[in-house]
Amino acid sequence: MTAARLIALGLLLLPVSGLRALTTDGEQPISVEADNLEIRDAENISIYDGNVKLVQGSLEINSDRLVIHFNAANELLSMEMTGSPVHYRQLDDQRREMLGEARRMEYLKSESVLEMHESAWFSHAGDRIESDLIRINTRDNSLQAGSADSDKRVKMLIQPRQSSAPPE
Repeated sequence: MTAARLIALGLLLLPVSGLRALTTDGEQPISVEADNLEIRDAENISIYDGNVKLVQGSLEINSDRLVIHFNAANELLSMEMTGSPVHYRQLDDQRREMLGEARRMEYLKSESVLEMHESAWFSHAGDRIESDLIRINTRDNSLQAGSADSDKRVKMLIQPRQSSAPPE
């Protein structure tokens, strides 16, 4: 089945070449700035409110609110970002920008998944996808879009790829 048919069905699951973020980003410290911070040790969460900016290597996320969930050993479990909208920017290993936007984003560390919810779009290497749900898995280099709960269709723009073979 072609990607166009998958899009027409409202569900897209295809490998996206080069989707992996800059390899060194995960080795960098996480820096967070916000207007306000609330730490709830008993719940293992930190809540950042107002003009939130998270940076880790080439990764930049700007949101209105960021909630970070930790385990008992103070290791990152997940992050929830909300905004009007939340902005995402990161580089891949070829230094190409990955950009995204949504009203809500969730990062699930154990699954290596970034979920973008509500009026979401994601672009990379000139390609762009729009949907109410975009799920990016950096572990298996895949992207899924569309939702059974929504009657909105997935929209995708795919740029032609340059052939590396010399013309005959």
